[in-house]
This record gives sequence, C-alpha cells and structure tokens, in this order.
Amino acid sequence: MSNRKWNILIVCEGYEEKPYMDKILNFPCIKNNEKYCFSECVNAKGNGSIFARYQDKLQSGRYDLVLVFCDTDKGSQQFLEIKKKFADELFGGDKKLTDGLFIFCNPVTLQIVLSHFGKVELKNVSKKKNGKIVEKLTGIKNYDAKDEQINEIIGLVTYKTYDRMKENLKNISEDLNQLPSTNLLKFLRYFESDDDSWISNLLKKINKAN
Repeated sequence: MSNRKWNILIVCEGYEEKPYMDKILNFPCIKNNEKYCFSECVNAKGNGSIFARYQDKLQSGRYDLVLVFCDTDKGSQQFLEIKKKFADELFGGDKKLTDGLFIFCNPVTLQIVLSHFGKVELKNVSKKKNGKIVEKLTGIKNYDAKDEQINEIIGLVTYKTYDRMKENLKNISEDLNQLPSTNLLKFLRYFESDDDSWISNLLKKINKAN
C-alpha cells in the first residue's frame, strides 16, 4: 500500500450512469476513504463518445486514473469495438487491460439501480419492457429515462439502500457474456478499501503497455 492519495475520474456512458455513480461515490464508505479523491463524473452522452472523452481527460494530466462506466447492451458489437479501440490505441493491443478500466453492466445500468429496491435479473434493453419492473419497485410509471424520471429514481437511491444493492448483486455473474452481469461490486470493494495495490498494479501494467 502507498501513502499517497489517488485522483480518480469516471467517464460515464450517459444520462443514467453519471448521476447514479455521482450518488454512489458520495456515500460515506467511499467519500471518507482517504486513499482516493473522486472528481465529479463526466457524461460522455453516448457510448460512441466514450473513447474521445476518456482520452481528453487522461491527457489533461489532472487524474492518476480514468475509469469508464457503461452498459453493454447485451454484449453489443459496438461495446466490443469500444474495448478493442482502447486496447489497440492505448495499450498496445492488450485487451485484458481494458477489464481493469471498465465498470460494466449487462444488459443495462437499470440492473444495478433497481437492485437497490429488490432482486432483479434484467434480460432486456427495452425501456418499455423494463418499465414494468421499474414501476413495481419504485412506483415510477412509464419509465423511459426522461430527465425528471432519472432524477426521481436516483433520488430514491440512498445510503440505506446501498447494502441491499450489494447483497442483491452478489449472485450476479461478472462475466459480461452472461445476462445479467456486472463487475460493479469488484470496483466498490476497491473504492471502500484502504488497500490501493489494485491501482498501483493496474498503472504499472498500463505504463508497461505504453
């Protein structure tokens, strides 16, 4: 473990991911961790812009590490192409390095958000189909990710529901080829712990690849 404090930024895919991650990072178990300083997340406004926003923030020199938070849209070709672009243009073709940078959820981020309120296993990217589950667990009707709906559902996410979310995700696969799946819990363990060896090891691999 090091004695330094790491500056970390997370580039989020869109309008649902950014407010959710900003909320989580401000919970005491993470915010009060003296090992890390998380800046306000960046909204890439679509997965097609993730790489450009990531590269821009990385080259600013303000952060020790820049991570990505996005959904996989059921392992879509576009998501795989984004990871390949990261590997080819930043890490000398080392695809495994991208696994240390991407916080993902398959099929959609709602899988994580709704886990604050109950056990869910989403199999679909359709907001209309998932909307029935949203209404059942939160009371929000006809959910289609309008700004006011996003604000309402994120408002229901609290520190009291945080442990419930983690418990509900325990049996969800970390294999992005599975439905549903997410590696969020792995990163949350990092963020809550005072053992920062994960970031030191990751940065060594990144520097070696460059």
